[in-house]
Amino acid sequence: MANDSYLVENELIYFRRAKKDDNMEEIARLIYDTDPYIYPYWFDKNESKCVDFLKEEMLKDGFIFNYNNLYVAYDSTSNKIVGVICAIDKSVNLKYDYETLEKVDERYKTTIKKYIRPILDEVEKYDFQTMYIPNVCIDNNLRGKKIGSRLLGYFISQMEKAGFNKFALDCLLHNLQAKNLYHGLGFKEMKLMNGFTGDDSLIDVVCFLRKKGAYLPEEFNK
Repeated sequence: MANDSYLVENELIYFRRAKKDDNMEEIARLIYDTDPYIYPYWFDKNESKCVDFLKEEMLKDGFIFNYNNLYVAYDSTSNKIVGVICAIDKSVNLKYDYETLEKVDERYKTTIKKYIRPILDEVEKYDFQTMYIPNVCIDNNLRGKKIGSRLLGYFISQMEKAGFNKFALDCLLHNLQAKNLYHGLGFKEMKLMNGFTGDDSLIDVVCFLRKKGAYLPEEFNK
């Protein structure tokens, strides 16, 4: 079977770039579930409010989760998006001037300044062959079925063919499932940084880097 699809319990999962007419609510809910701190903090644990905001912003240029920056795992049996990768490189013109957005309160702006802006400043230091992956999201009901590793492996394979040779991402230090996924695709742990929890406490985040030529399962090298 080609590396752009994967059979899971008789359901065929396809991996592809997101499209403007995809179900943005499905994507937004997957993104909301990826961080136990930032998104609940932004919208006072109101998932529907956060999802509505993300749905609208994903169609706007300059937003980090703009559909052009997303790659998805699509379940062709249920016609549902079950996984999402967000990926940006130095050429992406991100806009973080949210002062004029009425829907965004001070908590959102605080998160941008304390956590997201420093990460994006690091992206600016990368060369044009480096891709930063801020989010890998898999449907909670389908975790443990290798959809995440297939989606990320497909993405890396496609991006290396397009000329990218480094991939950076990070996750919470205690997220063993995510760490095992990244190790299995040739990522190396590089350093620890402080993560944002929505209060004055800090949490450890581990940063990973994968260089072209690192281990990748043979199915993705075809």
